[in-house]
Amino acid sequence: MLRRYSPLILSLAIVAAACGSSDDGAVDATTGTTEPDMSTAEPIDGAAYLSDLEFADPTVTYLQHALAELGYDVGGIDGFYGSATTTAVAAFQSDNGLNATGHINTETVEALEAQSEQVEHLLVEAIQTQLAELGYYAEAVDGLWGSGSEEAIVAFQESQAIDPTGMLDDTTFPRLIAAYDAEVIAEHAAASGADAALTQRTVIPAGQEADYLQAGDSGAEIETLQRRLAELGYRPGDIDGYFSAHTASAVLAFQKREGLQRDAIVGPEVQARLADPQGAGPQASEPGPRVEIDLDRQILFAITADGSVTTINTSTGSGREFQSAEAGKGIVVAHTPVGEFTILRVIDGLREAPLGTLYRPMYFTSAGGFAIHGNPHVPGYPASHGCARTANYDMDFLWDLGLGVDDAVWVYGDNPPAPDNAAGGF
Repeated sequence: MLRRYSPLILSLAIVAAACGSSDDGAVDATTGTTEPDMSTAEPIDGAAYLSDLEFADPTVTYLQHALAELGYDVGGIDGFYGSATTTAVAAFQSDNGLNATGHINTETVEALEAQSEQVEHLLVEAIQTQLAELGYYAEAVDGLWGSGSEEAIVAFQESQAIDPTGMLDDTTFPRLIAAYDAEVIAEHAAASGADAALTQRTVIPAGQEADYLQAGDSGAEIETLQRRLAELGYRPGDIDGYFSAHTASAVLAFQKREGLQRDAIVGPEVQARLADPQGAGPQASEPGPRVEIDLDRQILFAITADGSVTTINTSTGSGREFQSAEAGKGIVVAHTPVGEFTILRVIDGLREAPLGTLYRPMYFTSAGGFAIHGNPHVPGYPASHGCARTANYDMDFLWDLGLGVDDAVWVYGDNPPAPDNAAGGF
């Protein structure tokens, strides 16, 4: 059960309140010394913060996956706590006899965690991912809450001047989201050299909402969009007039290839480019089977033996330092190697690696654990520990193409030389 850390979801939707404190701090009865005040963290409105995020957040991504696992329509799995996710939460609450506000409260969390082990694991993986990226957690991102996760929370709380309880209370979780947004997501974009304007979300002008298409929308315009994306070699999912997670992933891949803002929202600029695409394709015109990974644009080209090309959204090594989960490795750098490789081994299933779960990975180097694999969070910027992430359904597509051992993988782009402590793994 998630009872020890269920506030992680609660704080998505309520105002966090700091504990009362004395200006002078507390006096230790045994030593007579004054202890530092650990309850002075500035309160953050978790609901408002998440709804205003400029970048997709993996915590929201995993929550959306959890709701989708239970059959609720979250629009697209895009990492933003928008109207579709709010509606899905409200539907879940209504189905479980709760007050259908669309905001998460303790009762909703308990109802969610009781649904299935898979849902529970998704929620815990979100927190472990953030703690690992921030450098507080160095164990397996396995969705299992244990002493390592609790110790990581304590370390984070101490760094934020929060009472170090080891629990994700209503003060701690919004601050974790804020720290991750500032110290990881924004830095990922900066480290990649990407223009911040390309990696943030489109601001839709008031009164012009009808000119924009996004996750959760439906109708004839969406069907037209899906047909055009499929015609251009993207994977929008079923041509059914519903802007699904598959459609959002295809739009994001299109935006990346065309050098447009990367947020899976279709506005006038995207519509114009759909009519007249200009983005370059693979590096070579020769047939495959082959995978090309363009680090600059964060896209993956799948080229078949007959030369057909499919463009897929990917996210590669962030360039950030992180604490390796492997004994003795210490601090390593998330780096995706450049060169011409071949697929050396594949796993048709899940691989529980130290830093997270790899879905149907295809390993393309003999050292370092670099692979193409499925993952729930494939944002518009480099975010991995060195692997090339794709959405799970895109990974299924690569398998369905028959890609496998001995097929070529070309990785290119403006990537700094590999540091001595470069690593992959997730």
